[in-house]
Amino acid sequence: LLCCFIRMVIGEPCTVPSGSMEPTLLCGDRLWINKLAYGGRFPSRWADIPLLNVFTWIRPLRLADEENHWEYRRLPGYSEPKQGDIAVFNSPVDPQLLLVKRITRVVKKGEPLRIDRRTLLLYRSLILRDGGKVMEKDGKIYIDGKSSSQYIPKQRFYYMEGDNRMNSHDSRSFGFISEEAIIGKFDFVLFSIDSQKQWWKAIRLRRMMMRFP
Repeated sequence: LLCCFIRMVIGEPCTVPSGSMEPTLLCGDRLWINKLAYGGRFPSRWADIPLLNVFTWIRPLRLADEENHWEYRRLPGYSEPKQGDIAVFNSPVDPQLLLVKRITRVVKKGEPLRIDRRTLLLYRSLILRDGGKVMEKDGKIYIDGKSSSQYIPKQRFYYMEGDNRMNSHDSRSFGFISEEAIIGKFDFVLFSIDSQKQWWKAIRLRRMMMRFP
C-alpha cells in the first residue's frame, strides 16, 4: 500500500529511451518523476492503479479496461507547469507511452486564442482535445458549428518540444497536450547507463543524482 501511495502521489522512476532531449538528457538516464510538484493524478482506469493493474495483463480484462475513462482529478501541487519546465506526460498518440519534453508554451484556461487560416493548423489539436469541433469551409472557420475568429480553452494546454529539435517527436507533429496528460515534473537523474559500453564503464558517474532547475 505504501508503494502504491508513493507511485500515485509522490513519484516514480522512468527511463529515457531516446536522444530527443539531448544534451540535457541522455539515452539511458533513469529519471525521477516528481508528482508532488503538479499534484498526483487520480487513476483514470484500473490499469493506472499499482498492484491492481496485474488483472489487466489478461487480454479480455485489458481490452475492457481500455474503454474506461474515469473523471479527471488531481491533488493540489506546490507549483504549476510553466514554460521551461521538463515534464513527463502521456503521448496523445499512444497513452501507454511516456514522453519527456520541455514546455515551450502554455495556453491558460480562458485565454482567448485568435483563430484564422494561419493559426488553425497550430490550434486545431487544442480545440479537438478540449472537446470542440472545428472545420474550414468557404474560407471561414467554424467552431462548434458557428463561424468564429477566436476560441476560449476550457483547460490549460501545453506545447512540448525536445531539446534535440532535429530528432524529436513532439508537439510539432501531435500538437498541444492537455493538462490531463501531464504526469509530473522531471527534477533529477537517479543514475545513467551508457548501453554502448560494457560493465562498470557503462555507468555515467557524473550524472548520478544530478539535479536540474
